[in-house]
Amino acid sequence: MKKLLVLGALFATASLSFGQGYVAFGNTSTTRVSTNGAAIPAPSTGIVGLTSASTVAGNPTYYYALLVAPTSQNTIDNSLAGWTFVGYGTNTSIAGRMSGNNSTDSSAVQVAGFGGTSTADFAVVGWSSSVAGSDFAAATAWWNNGNPNKDSTLRWFGVSTVANDIPLANAGGPYNSPWGSAANGQIAGLSLQPFVVIPEPGTFALAGLGAAAILIFRRRK
Repeated sequence: MKKLLVLGALFATASLSFGQGYVAFGNTSTTRVSTNGAAIPAPSTGIVGLTSASTVAGNPTYYYALLVAPTSQNTIDNSLAGWTFVGYGTNTSIAGRMSGNNSTDSSAVQVAGFGGTSTADFAVVGWSSSVAGSDFAAATAWWNNGNPNKDSTLRWFGVSTVANDIPLANAGGPYNSPWGSAANGQIAGLSLQPFVVIPEPGTFALAGLGAAAILIFRRRK
C-alpha cells in the first residue's frame, strides 16, 4: 500500500510538471503596444470579442498571438519558423494594453506541451482587425513572411522581440510574464507598423484632372 501511495504521488508530480505550464499574457503601462510611437487606442465600447473583426467608432480591434519555442530558439524572424501558437489576446479598455489571460483565475494562459516547472522562449505577434479579423493563420498568410499583399486598406502588423528563458508556473501561480524589462530578457513593448499602398503623385494628378473635367462638363450643361 505504501508503495502504491508513493507511486501515486510521483505520477501526480509528473502530471503537474509536464502538463500544466502557465504564463501571464497581459502587458503593463510600461510595456505598451503602440503604432508609430503612440499607444494603441482602446475600443470605444470596451473589449471586443475575439470572434469580431469589426471597427468600433473608428478605433480598430487589435489581436495578439502568444508564440512559444524551446529555450534554444533565441530569435524570431519574419517567417516565424520554429514558433508554436499558444493563444489569443486583444486590446483592453486601456490604451496600449492587451490581455489574453483565460485561465480560471484570469491571470494566465496555459502553454500546451510545457510543464509547470519548465522554461521556454516567448514572442508576440500583433495585428489590426483590418488584416484578417481575429484569425492568426489568416493574418500570417497575409503577412507572407514579411512580404504582405498591400492595397489601399491601412493594416497594422508587428512581431515582438524574444522573451528568453521565461519560467512557467503551475496553475495558481505566481505567474511570470514574457512582458517586462529588456534587461531581464523580456519583451519591453511591441510596435505595430502600417502597411498600405500610397498612390504615386501622378495618380493624384490624374484624379484631380478627372474631377476638374467633370466639374467643367457639369457647368457647361
